[in-house]
Amino acid sequence: MSTFHFQPIRGQAHSILRAIMQSPEVTACPQKSLLTLRLACEEIVVNMTSYAYPEGIDGFLDIDIRKSENRIIICFINDGIPFNPLEHQTPDLNLSWKQRNIGGLGIYLLTKKMDEVRYDYVDSKNVLTIEKDIKNL
Repeated sequence: MSTFHFQPIRGQAHSILRAIMQSPEVTACPQKSLLTLRLACEEIVVNMTSYAYPEGIDGFLDIDIRKSENRIIICFINDGIPFNPLEHQTPDLNLSWKQRNIGGLGIYLLTKKMDEVRYDYVDSKNVLTIEKDIKNL
């Protein structure tokens, strides 16, 4: 299991994503799953580094990565503004990109590409967990 603690997080999305993608658990995943994992982690990391904390507060982001033979599980934890991305309204995919409101498409794609996405608010912390089946790709 790899565990990371980042503080401050503002402006650190690239280095946070690099650490995730270079973790032993992720690098041991089949090549077919790496792009999907990268896109999912990038969506989460960019959102958390951009929106989790009010202006002027530069909080933390903890990341736990576990891998079994069949799955990779990545857990993102912060004590920022409570936000359950799974309650975000699904974008209307029938509208053209010009007609659609900004936001929500990344979260929608995240829920479609991962095998499981869970959100919990525990001990005043946002806990977002993603799981990807890596055996049956």
